[in-house]
Amino acid sequence: MSDDEVIQFTSAMTSRLQDPEMVVQLHLNVKQVGTWAIQADESLDRVSRKFEDTVAKYGNDFPGLSDYNNEWKGYKQRWVENLWISRDVAAENITILKRFDKVFLEITEYIETDQDRKEVIEEFGKFIDEKHDRSDEMLQGFLTLKRDIEGFVGNLDAWNKEQGTELKKEAAQLKLDIDAIQAEIEALDKKIKDDTTALTAAGVLLCVLGAVVDGTVFAIYKSNRDAKARELQDKIRELEGVNSNQEGLASLQSSFDCLKSDVALVCEKLALFAEIWPAVRNLATRFQEHLKSGNGAETNPRFKKEVRLARVMCDPLGVALEIYAMELSNR
Repeated sequence: MSDDEVIQFTSAMTSRLQDPEMVVQLHLNVKQVGTWAIQADESLDRVSRKFEDTVAKYGNDFPGLSDYNNEWKGYKQRWVENLWISRDVAAENITILKRFDKVFLEITEYIETDQDRKEVIEEFGKFIDEKHDRSDEMLQGFLTLKRDIEGFVGNLDAWNKEQGTELKKEAAQLKLDIDAIQAEIEALDKKIKDDTTALTAAGVLLCVLGAVVDGTVFAIYKSNRDAKARELQDKIRELEGVNSNQEGLASLQSSFDCLKSDVALVCEKLALFAEIWPAVRNLATRFQEHLKSGNGAETNPRFKKEVRLARVMCDPLGVALEIYAMELSNR
């Protein structure tokens, strides 16, 4: 871009950033990042509670579930730690932006002598050499956590499907067992009915003959029928348990589906925070290099417009970061 084009662009951007409505929108955008972070935090809490409830209900049937729950607790703790680091990074960037604006850019805007120019160059050099690694730590922490959570959810899903396959097989076998037992009960009921009819019909004759009916065969049928009825109830309870386990695992898995998108969104937005210091350092480096060229560089219209735009950006961005930090404090 030519100098005139850059001057036109920076002038337009400066005007936009000084528009109260634009500033309010910037604040709202960054505040929204805080809202998303809290929503993701609440999602993780819900999943954690769901996990605990699922383990309490089904842990005896699925011993491996407790191991997954313990692994999940580690991710939850890392999330909380990274969230607080993001608040620290926001606070650090607020300080960086204030110093960049009120110290370095201010003295740059008001250079009057060549000695002033040389001193500003030196001050920029010290500023550029500063280490602000917390931003990188935060970014890598969130990106690594995002990757690990995605891997965890994938592993849990595979385990869930494996358990689900076994449960389906178990449910199918139980249904076959139930059908078979019901058929046996029906057969015993028919025999009991037939024997009861026969005994009733022969009742008068047996009394006349003075015979005593001990009902041995009848009693065996009745005992077998009662045993089969108990076996049927046991199988039905087993099937209900299997169905409940299937529903419990499915419910647990579904709770992670929304969580993945929440975490991904926050990681994406907080990555912007990690770019603030590199962006400020790049600007400082550019301004320093420009001033090194001498020959009235500090009075160059394009340079002055770029410095002015940088100053105008610092304040609303700093305020927005304060809003983000406040949102987390209300977590």
